[in-house]
Amino acid sequence: MNSTMKKTFEAWGLRWSRTKERGATAIVIALTMVIIMGAAALSFDSANLALQRQSLRNLIDASAQAGASWLPGDPASAVAAAIEYAHRYDPSFTPTTSLWCVVGSTGATQQVAAGFIPATCNPGGSGTYTNGVNGVICDTILCAIPCVLTGTNPRCNTMKVDGQKDVPFYFAPAIGIPKGDTGAVTSVSCKGSCGTLLPNAMDVAIIADRTNSLDATVFSQMKTGITDTLSTMTPEYQFVTIGTIHKSQPISGCDTNEATVNAPANGKTYTDGAARTGSWMPADFSNNYLNGTLGSVSRSLNTSSTLVKDVNCMNQATQPWGTHLAAPLKSAARKLLGYDTSSLSTMSAARLPLLPAGTVVKKAIIMETDGVPEETIAYNTSPYKATDQSKGYLDITKDASDPTSGNPNKNVGGDTGCANLLTVANQAKVLGITVIMIGYGDANTARCNGSTSTSSSYVKDVLAAAASPVNGVASTANQDCTDPNKAAIENSDGDFYFCAATGAQLSGIFSTAMSQMTSTTKFVKMPGS
Repeated sequence: MNSTMKKTFEAWGLRWSRTKERGATAIVIALTMVIIMGAAALSFDSANLALQRQSLRNLIDASAQAGASWLPGDPASAVAAAIEYAHRYDPSFTPTTSLWCVVGSTGATQQVAAGFIPATCNPGGSGTYTNGVNGVICDTILCAIPCVLTGTNPRCNTMKVDGQKDVPFYFAPAIGIPKGDTGAVTSVSCKGSCGTLLPNAMDVAIIADRTNSLDATVFSQMKTGITDTLSTMTPEYQFVTIGTIHKSQPISGCDTNEATVNAPANGKTYTDGAARTGSWMPADFSNNYLNGTLGSVSRSLNTSSTLVKDVNCMNQATQPWGTHLAAPLKSAARKLLGYDTSSLSTMSAARLPLLPAGTVVKKAIIMETDGVPEETIAYNTSPYKATDQSKGYLDITKDASDPTSGNPNKNVGGDTGCANLLTVANQAKVLGITVIMIGYGDANTARCNGSTSTSSSYVKDVLAAAASPVNGVASTANQDCTDPNKAAIENSDGDFYFCAATGAQLSGIFSTAMSQMTSTTKFVKMPGS
């Protein structure tokens, strides 16, 4: 303290003491430290609360995306996937989920615009949707309609996930504040057009494995899955054809009857070339598989459609031909690309005026199999005798549909069947076709050579490799698909390889696979928020 201040104290009759100076300083320092430590403690707890809120935001966003990836075909699995994803990273946290059909608004009048239902989604319920009635929310851009899961074949395109968490504090309890609240966090993820009438123009070839290894009930569920998938599509924009494993030939008005051969009663020996009888892709493209017109409130399956009839009348195999995969994949690709005769060119010309300028029509193959790939068409020994090797091209552009390696005895092994599948699949992808693979049964457990040898790849890994990549990342088979729960995870990972552990699961996968191909998920702002 300076001398002037000291003299002032003495003038007042007070004695100055350096001891008092030191004591005052200590009190000030102590009080300052308390304030500093308190501020630091509160800063730490506040920063931790902000971090936990951001972590919750990330989890809610990811859960919404995981759920939306199942839409619009499987809303029940969408809810399960969103919750399962959240539990995977925080078992103690269960978010609140809700499903919506988000469509375009009329604008200033704030009502549901015409043409979106059921072209983009179908929430179920009464079929009359008015802003402010039964939970419908509209603004001048979008309308959100709650999905009624008890309705007939609801198609929801949007997953909403909400959640909040309490966060324990570390230092604030000293001043009576034990915890903080992240506040409500909401994420909305939409699959598809989400308020704009995008046509999603596609040409699709579905290949069904109807070999006799499938249980009859599972075979029936697979066919139901295909027809259910047709119910989710838009025939004005999306043309579909059906193929089979093994070959088919038209019999009594059904294109998908198994190709018959002249075989003796014992079923042991077949005529030369018998396995080549029939066609892998027996049906032409169809765009009349649904009743009603574009924009109708309700559209149903057209059971008189040739395509629907071909799915329903498809029979199971009785012949011993192997599970060919490369050959039907090649045949489907040729049909999509116009190398083989079909009505696709004429149908595409009629569709063109409906599409916005510059629209790129997607081409896709959805192949389902439950077996190990074989190439018995080229097996030159009874009971699969076939000596004609001139059609053994693996090149899609070559005019043949039965790829072989040129060595008839080598081809009976699954290793060659797997290699041929990859060869044809890679060509199809290079030529712009999206390849979607669905594995069931032995396809998810067996190796390519049909044995337990570790020198051969698992069939599921080959199927995944044959499937198209997503954003440059290859599809993978990374789950045990004999477990329904793990199969569900496999089917929600966003790539083009799917699997099933049960017939019921197989039934739902076709719709899920189609929705994965038609669009990706995106975050949207719900009307009124």
